[in-house]
Amino acid sequence: MIHVRPFRAWRPVAHAAHLVGSRSFVQYSRQELLEKLAGNPYTFLHVLYAGPEGQELPRAEHYDQVRAKFIEFIRQGTLVREARPAYYLYEQSCAAFTSRGLIGAVAVDDYLDGRIKRHEQTIEARERMFCEYLDHTAINAEPVLLAVPREAGLGPELEACMQGAPLFDFSTTDRIRHRFWKVEAPADVERYAKLFARLPAAYIADGHHRCASSALRARQANAPASAALSAFMAILVPADELHLYNYDRTVKGLNGLSPRQFQEAMARVGPWRDLGGERKAPGPGEVQAYINNRWYALALPEPRSGAPVELLETQRLSEHVLGPVLGITDLRADPRMGFVPGILGREALEKKVDAGKADVAFHLPAVTFAQLRAVADSGGCMPPKSTWIEPKLRSGLTIYSLEDE
Repeated sequence: MIHVRPFRAWRPVAHAAHLVGSRSFVQYSRQELLEKLAGNPYTFLHVLYAGPEGQELPRAEHYDQVRAKFIEFIRQGTLVREARPAYYLYEQSCAAFTSRGLIGAVAVDDYLDGRIKRHEQTIEARERMFCEYLDHTAINAEPVLLAVPREAGLGPELEACMQGAPLFDFSTTDRIRHRFWKVEAPADVERYAKLFARLPAAYIADGHHRCASSALRARQANAPASAALSAFMAILVPADELHLYNYDRTVKGLNGLSPRQFQEAMARVGPWRDLGGERKAPGPGEVQAYINNRWYALALPEPRSGAPVELLETQRLSEHVLGPVLGITDLRADPRMGFVPGILGREALEKKVDAGKADVAFHLPAVTFAQLRAVADSGGCMPPKSTWIEPKLRSGLTIYSLEDE
């Protein structure tokens, strides 16, 4: 059973929603961020990036500035509070995909007890940092992305709530349409309660550190299960409406090898062939490498065991190539490593290598939800940045308060 409750969201007034919603500020370049802040007084980036321009504040002071700017948005009338608890149905649609999900407050106990399942290892220092953020700001401004197995039947329930007029309906400059519906009718709320009562588990697609820090903050405060602090905002998306792409790798330097010696080392790992003009995506058990203006394919060695994580091409690439050939043992910390979202295509890899920003690039197959689920169910952890997952959610469109009413 997953405990997902409706909540009284803070949200933008309808006429400003298209101006308020933003990506996380870390996803913008410095120049993009400054342009957004200068050109749009409504963007939620003013809250996330609060503080004196050009001045580095201590972390706690920055978080206090975030809270103060959030209060300022409320006083200005940009954000309003719902009168009653509700769920929110959120749809993103574009040429490449359509995704729908239900936003609600998920109990931290479900995470602590293993019903919200993870596939990545969290870093304790980041957990503490996010926990401090929650302590000072008392808000969740971006939902954790949770995948719900198709057999749970969430998709048809979402469809039933999309018939009325949406609360928000707007498009962003990346050609994505965003639509929101408020779900507060007692019959609809009861239907979702019954569905979640039958759901044995949900899977973190994005937001591992936000889940962990929410649980840490609730424990620190010894918050009762009914407290606002004992939940985190999440969007639950049917797994078949979650879109998983590959997350490719680039490496600067060949660990002292020449390009020819690197290719000889790759041929000792497994069958290695020149792809010529072939542009097919890598198949199962295969990785493609770009070096010296040419693409090659490597058939990876068979997994050492049947453990789900051992079946992943990202794991096998680390085990047989990145570590023993290139000397990279810590993907998160090694400055030679680069990561490129698969949605950018192999052309992005070619540009990095051709420009001298990397010496070799690796193009990988996408991880499937079935693989993600198997790793999470087994208690395993994927290598860092194994998946690029859509939808990418906006901050500031629904805001969950951690303060009890």
